[in-house]
Amino acid sequence: MEDYREIQFRNIQRIIDTCIHHDHKQAVDVLRLKGEYLNKTQWKDYLRQEIFRVAETLVRLRQECHPLHSIYMEMGIHDFLWESSFFENLKSSERKLYLEFDCSKFEIEEYSKCATTYDEMLPYFSNIIRLVSLSKYMDDLQAAEKCAMQSEEIPVKKEEPQEVETNKEALTVMKKVVGKSNPLKTNFSTSQLKVLADCVNEARIFTTSVTVPILRNFFACKLDGALKSNNNRLFAYFMSQLGCAGFITYEWQAVIAGNSLVLGKLKGEPLKRTDLSTANDKLHEPKGFEIIDKYIKQLKKG
Repeated sequence: MEDYREIQFRNIQRIIDTCIHHDHKQAVDVLRLKGEYLNKTQWKDYLRQEIFRVAETLVRLRQECHPLHSIYMEMGIHDFLWESSFFENLKSSERKLYLEFDCSKFEIEEYSKCATTYDEMLPYFSNIIRLVSLSKYMDDLQAAEKCAMQSEEIPVKKEEPQEVETNKEALTVMKKVVGKSNPLKTNFSTSQLKVLADCVNEARIFTTSVTVPILRNFFACKLDGALKSNNNRLFAYFMSQLGCAGFITYEWQAVIAGNSLVLGKLKGEPLKRTDLSTANDKLHEPKGFEIIDKYIKQLKKG
């Protein structure tokens, strides 16, 4: 049964969602209008500048406002204000302000005039909205930039057919590259993979149990499908610890993303490099880290 705190936070969540929708729509509308007045070159330059500007703002928000950390990690969840650890990260005086706020007195018009109007009554209110709405806007910018890049197709010049020389030296022979591809730069033995399988299953890093063959294919980037993360931060911790111990490449984030090896817990879509780097930046010993540390220590012993 919901207690009064949960009910109050869910009511405030609806207010925040309204403001996020307002700010995001406003940003997208402005972007669309500017696109009407810029040529292709100007449009690409503008998108790149805008991406850098928004990225700097997001980084600053996360650095200067510690309670936003949990919201950034969980903002894909419905009712993230309550479902994340935001409530626990607030000071007792800040929690009291949230619990005493009269939601019926909120006016979107007042917020539209000045985004910080409600910040004294609801600490971090405007920053929460900026963080989420700008994150959504960043996705729009990156999608627009990708579209702009793909539209620039390089014309292929058609060559006139030429006589084929019979001279062997004039023939280009395509050679098959031999050897095994090893993007993650691993060299695990079967016994080491057994240790890692026990680690992954005990820590519940993925939503399903894994076997030695599955992990072997995972580290070889040859999975017939993908694994689904049960906790992105715990998965990032696992991979990061392997990287620090020298068992895999430090560039594991790019390899995982490039081969679509892991699906995110919430959306069920392949984790991108930005998802992995974000999770890796916010490790702070996620729940279950001690299990991973135990097995990594065992792995080091050989």
